[in-house]
Amino acid sequence: MQLELGYSIQVFLEDKTGIPSVLIYDGIKLPDEKPFITVEQMQNNLTAISKQNESIATTFRFQLGLYARTHAERSSKQDEIRELFLFEDIPLYNETGGLTSGFFNVSITNEVPIIPEDISDQTRMHRLYFDIEVERISHKNKGEI
Repeated sequence: MQLELGYSIQVFLEDKTGIPSVLIYDGIKLPDEKPFITVEQMQNNLTAISKQNESIATTFRFQLGLYARTHAERSSKQDEIRELFLFEDIPLYNETGGLTSGFFNVSITNEVPIIPEDISDQTRMHRLYFDIEVERISHKNKGEI
């Protein structure tokens, strides 16, 4: 489910904003041209929500990096992405990239602007991170809901 959610978020953002988006993994090279968005997996948490672990809630966490050309562009795109996450359903893709009939929503937990330590590092200028969560519930005998 991790790959499916990350890929679905990447495709959703690219389709809705027109901004190139990349999944972060070991060895990935970031785009040279801004704006772009990164989608990075963070820690997940598992919580038993019924007796004898019959139902488990998994909280999948992602950090989205928005890399803009200017402060104004960053602010504008920040608002646009926030609105998408607040009010849109995200189509779910499977592990092979095929569109399924499912949808999901995300919760924004933080929006964090980052100021670069080295002002000569142009890639890290005008950067903001969204921390988001997706909760899925799995049942021992029924799979995921």
